[in-house]
Amino acid sequence: MRKIPQQQRSKELVARLVQATAQAIREHGMDKFTTHHVAEQAGVSVGSLYQYFDSREDLVEALLEDVTLNLQQGLNALVLEKTTDLRQMVDRSVRFGMAFLRADDGLAIELVRNWYKLPTHNVVRLLQDTLLDFMRMYLLKNPLSNNPERLHIRSFVIANSIVFTMIRAISEPNPFITDEELTLELIEMVISYLNA
Repeated sequence: MRKIPQQQRSKELVARLVQATAQAIREHGMDKFTTHHVAEQAGVSVGSLYQYFDSREDLVEALLEDVTLNLQQGLNALVLEKTTDLRQMVDRSVRFGMAFLRADDGLAIELVRNWYKLPTHNVVRLLQDTLLDFMRMYLLKNPLSNNPERLHIRSFVIANSIVFTMIRAISEPNPFITDEELTLELIEMVISYLNA
């Protein structure tokens, strides 16, 4: 970001530009949206946009930060749910992930289809950290006898397996598996892995 907004009006403008970026990506796609599309959508001049963002890549990065914040809030709500049942915890988590990717009028799907071009490491790190928190909370009440000291390794493997499997399935133009089938398979995979 070129200039950090200080005043409330400037903060609102930046938020509007980020939301306009989301809308421009929905309408034009990741590869074809421009700063002109964003400025038009936000109802400002391109010059106003460039006061805060150097490029469309900066706009996308700000959008990803916003998406990550929304994801974090949803995941934190899941962490706070009181459950001692591993299957229920995994089920809720995987279903939340699928719903998150399918929501928002196709924005997440467009971002997912272009994930390899985007700075997504923060999103994946957030998922790993949240999964590790889930697993720690679960293990406080339900200790596993199989290598609890390897929890951080297991959370890394699970988070990346889930995220990249979802990304691969959702980005398919003609999917061979339904969301429900994928969800059930991911739940079984995680449960089996944790109980192995």
